[in-house]
Amino acid sequence: IPWMEIALVVWLGGAVIFLLHRVVGYRAMRRELLRDARQVGRSGKVRIVESPAVAAPLAFGVFDKVVALPAGFLANTDSDASDFAIAHELEHHAANDLAANIAVQPLFALHWFNPVAWLAWRALRSDQECACDARVVKDCGRAERERYGRLIASFAVGPRLALAAPMAGCGARTLNRRIIA
Repeated sequence: IPWMEIALVVWLGGAVIFLLHRVVGYRAMRRELLRDARQVGRSGKVRIVESPAVAAPLAFGVFDKVVALPAGFLANTDSDASDFAIAHELEHHAANDLAANIAVQPLFALHWFNPVAWLAWRALRSDQECACDARVVKDCGRAERERYGRLIASFAVGPRLALAAPMAGCGARTLNRRIIA
């Protein structure tokens, strides 16, 4: 039995399936988020939309850059909190986090079976969130930093945590780290 050839086919087949799953999943998510979205603003090349498909602010897109806000977000959220949330998502675009995430996918696909790769992915995303936080609050006073921490925590307890995770920071440990920072 040619075990090496079988292992190679399984490994590369898994990588191809992984990449296809990521691409198809991203495109489906993008369609869903933009289906009933309404543009409410623009910041440079970034469109800012309100979408009923999100529970928390979310940045996506590399060529067509978008920040999606929950429907009614600007009307129902105080201006400081909405400014912080939008600034955070715009920082993802400014730092090219989304392009970096896409660039990492082929390498991640080659390590689809490796639990260390999954931990590295989570660490990368956590670091991106913390870096955005740091850039958003770098010129803020203590009171504004506290408000920002409360904003992050409020998204973490949202009804749709999976979509709130980008602003909230993925998990409890990361959330605690971000609030402390």
